[in-house]
Amino acid sequence: MSDKNWKEYNEALVRRGEILLDMEFLDNWSKELNIMNRGKEGTRFRYPESFIRLLAIIHYSITI
Repeated sequence: MSDKNWKEYNEALVRRGEILLDMEFLDNWSKELNIMNRGKEGTRFRYPESFIRLLAIIHYSITI
């Protein structure tokens, strides 16, 4: 019979799937959008570049 600690093993699997995110971009959301939209003609950007990069990272992480 195995002496494996299944509780620890399961917790390790959960931790393996965690993504640590720096949510600092939320503090600069409006400022970044103002800079991106300065002098822009046409429809204004609604999402800052840093948010789009975050979504790309999450998408890439999920598809691996």
